[in-house]
Amino acid sequence: MKLILRKDLAFRRIAGELFIVDAAGSRMHELNGAAALVWEGLAAGRDEAAIAAAIAAEYDIDASAAAADTAAFIKELLAAGLIAKAEK
Repeated sequence: MKLILRKDLAFRRIAGELFIVDAAGSRMHELNGAAALVWEGLAAGRDEAAIAAAIAAEYDIDASAAAADTAAFIKELLAAGLIAKAEK
C-alpha cells in the first residue's frame, strides 16, 4: 500500500526534532526519533517495509519489533489525517 503525505502540510527538522505544521487545522506536531524517520521515509516515497528496516538499523533493534512499531505509528498518522492511502 502506497502512503502519501497531505499536500497542505509543511514540515522541517530543527535541532534534531521534526515539526509538522497543519495550518488548516491550526496544529503543530512534533516528532522525534523513530517517528521522524517514519515521516521522512514516507516523504521520500519509501514503503513501510523499507522504513521499518531503516529504523531497525538505526536503533539496532529486532526487525519484527521495528515493523510493528512502524505499522502502529503509520496507523496513528492515518487516524490523525496527516497521511492517506494513495489511489491507484
